Amino acid sequence: MGAPVNHKRMKPKAGAEPTAAERRHWDRVRALGCLISGGPATIHHVTGYADRMGRISRSHRIVVPLAVEFHQHDYGDKCVEKLSHQGFYREHGIDLLKEAKRLEYESMEMGILP
Repeated sequence: MGAPVNHKRMKPKAGAEPTAAERRHWDRVRALGCLISGGPATIHHVTGYADRMGRISRSHRIVVPLAVEFHQHDYGDKCVEKLSHQGFYREHGIDLLKEAKRLEYESMEMGILP
């Protein structure tokens, strides 16, 4: 018999936990509905560009609302996790970074984010 299985994470997730303000921002963004379907949404952290190669640092402020089928690879072929941010832009015509920056700015204007 082998060693018992440890289902706990070996290393903690990178990055800080979201602040209370960032969580309020997430709530506002999620409530807007999916950018594609308008239906119930999850929060997607935008980490890529629509117009070039490269990655950006993960930020709890740079997020967009996506339905699970457009977010997670277990649910379909038209999701950002399968297509990449560039592929998502080609498939759906939405620049996720531009949208995330717009939503961040709106939350700042509303006093949700500092």
